[in-house]
Amino acid sequence: MLLVSLVFGALYWIIDTLVYALTSAGASSSSITSLFSTTGIWQRLVVLCFFVIFGSHVQYTVTKRRETEATLQETEERYRSLVETSTDAIISIDEQMRVIQWNRAASDLFGYSKELIMGKTIDILVPEKFKEQHREGVRHFLATKDARLVGKTAEFEGLRKDGTTCPIEISLSASQDNGAWTFTSIIRETTERRQALQALRESEERYRNLFEDSKDAVVIWTAEGKILGVNQATLETFDYRIEDIIGADISEFFSNPKDIRIFNMKLDKERAIRGHEIQIKKKNGAALDCLFTATTRQGRDGKILGYQGIIRDVTQMKRNEYDLKRSLETLRKSIGAVTQAMCAVVESRDPYTAGHQRRVAALARTIAQEMQLSSDQIDAVRMAGTLHDIGKIAIPAEILTSPGKLSAKAFELIKDHPQTGYDILQGIEFPWPIADIILQHHEAMDGLGYPKGLSGDAIMLEARILMVSDVVEAIASHRPYRPALGIDKALEEIDQKKGVRYDTNVVEACLRLFREKGYKMEL
Repeated sequence: MLLVSLVFGALYWIIDTLVYALTSAGASSSSITSLFSTTGIWQRLVVLCFFVIFGSHVQYTVTKRRETEATLQETEERYRSLVETSTDAIISIDEQMRVIQWNRAASDLFGYSKELIMGKTIDILVPEKFKEQHREGVRHFLATKDARLVGKTAEFEGLRKDGTTCPIEISLSASQDNGAWTFTSIIRETTERRQALQALRESEERYRNLFEDSKDAVVIWTAEGKILGVNQATLETFDYRIEDIIGADISEFFSNPKDIRIFNMKLDKERAIRGHEIQIKKKNGAALDCLFTATTRQGRDGKILGYQGIIRDVTQMKRNEYDLKRSLETLRKSIGAVTQAMCAVVESRDPYTAGHQRRVAALARTIAQEMQLSSDQIDAVRMAGTLHDIGKIAIPAEILTSPGKLSAKAFELIKDHPQTGYDILQGIEFPWPIADIILQHHEAMDGLGYPKGLSGDAIMLEARILMVSDVVEAIASHRPYRPALGIDKALEEIDQKKGVRYDTNVVEACLRLFREKGYKMEL
């Protein structure tokens, strides 16, 4: 445009000069000379400058307009892209509540395509129970300019194309152009948020109920040790009032000052403690035995904010355990005394086998220990060994003490003693199956034992141990009908018949005791 102005200026100069020359053709030479006078030149320069300034202004104006139009177009394009890619529904309506803008997210939320919804009234998205309220809101704004919802966020229900409703959150704005109002809403479905809030409320309610209804004491305290909250069970268990506890240091309630240091070190290191035994003071100073389970409360940065713990009073339980242990110990001693008395009765009728049951019991217990059986099984084997020949009380003394070989009839009477022992003991409630072990202690792995002819796994392990112990003691010891054959002969017997008559594992455990670990049996 500046170039065009310069061209116009130059043409003006030339034309003005020619016109002046033609109109002054009959003039004197002095008039022609004045054509190039200073005054004429300045006049033309002023006109030329005017053209230049005018052209520059016009060119600047045109350029700015083009830049503004380009910027406006770019802004509109960005706005359209933003609206279309938004995950929130964006809807605009005019004063007649007709839809004039509708993005893709609105289609996804309400089910209407843009082509179908444009020009329709927004009422189509409002449930029937809210339609009149919505219309009144628009009329009120147009009449009074009182913006009840404009610039605010509110929760409503939206009506989908399929007739279902959904909870929505609306942010409403209003703008005026040439006197006409446009309303734009940004809408977000809040179903998931409502569900999350409901779940949170339910979770908090459950936690509150758990906190308040717990029969155990529940305590919450800060990282510095200040108690923030306790439940009713805490007050009842330790006889405190709420004002005595809230704000107090938790260490004040530990009976032993060393315990709190150990407790804190363990909690800080492991971040959780389960069933830590500790003593807590009641208000009157009495100490309660407690189990303390605690966890840390952490921030998102991992920093410890505080702690929460459950304290269970086990004072009475420990007393009961102590009383039970004393009762069990008394019972154990009583059972032992009765057992020894019964054993003495049998041995008094058979002096040649005095000490046999005691030696069998000792060896059987040691074999069970070598096999790493449970403490209950070990105790069962020892007790059954002590009583295993109790059934011989029914056998005539002359048979038990006979120096010669027994007759077939006498041996049949001897073979009845496991059953007799079972019959005597089955009515006694031992902590272990003593009667069954005694019944089976002469059963053999090959099924050729007595009294039932059991074999293999049908024989209790405790009975298999008792049989090997009985055989070893019997062969190694003196009998009325023969002298002692010695321990080597006894071990040779069980070694040769292991896996056939005797349990292999039991025999190998017995052999290890004598041959590798130096076990000695008192004969």
